Amino acid sequence: MKSKFIFSVFAIVAVLIIAYILSSGAQTLNKTPGEKLASWDANKPAKPELPEFAQKTGRVAEAYIFAVQNQDKLKYLACYCGCAGMQHSDVLLSHKSLKECYIKPDGSFEPHASECKLCNDITLEARDMLMKGSSLKEVRKIIDDEYSGRGVGTNTSLPP
Repeated sequence: MKSKFIFSVFAIVAVLIIAYILSSGAQTLNKTPGEKLASWDANKPAKPELPEFAQKTGRVAEAYIFAVQNQDKLKYLACYCGCAGMQHSDVLLSHKSLKECYIKPDGSFEPHASECKLCNDITLEARDMLMKGSSLKEVRKIIDDEYSGRGVGTNTSLPP
């Protein structure tokens, strides 16, 4: 009697596992660790291919990925690292927002943020606030209040 009960439980569990795999569960099981389901936010592009300089550290790569996927938000956030008038080699940077620390106006990757801890700090702090539900206007105010004393800021439009 006891062995029939144990066999029945195993059979039921096996059927449930098979049903789960055949349904939407297969989508979850095929994901690599840390990879999120596409349904989490279908509007975000897939993880972008990053140039080598943007993969300098895991933190730098996180910031670049967030920047690429959220250009529409970063264009309204100011940067306070001095990049609004900073000289890099023979090039004068004249960034107008945090977005341009990562993405050039022509759409190619800007290497500046790969070497700038402050750009990454601002970006990842903004990401965390947005993920917790803060509005873009709230994030902009907090970033401005917290970082404006650290350097010359970009001349960035306020969010609508």
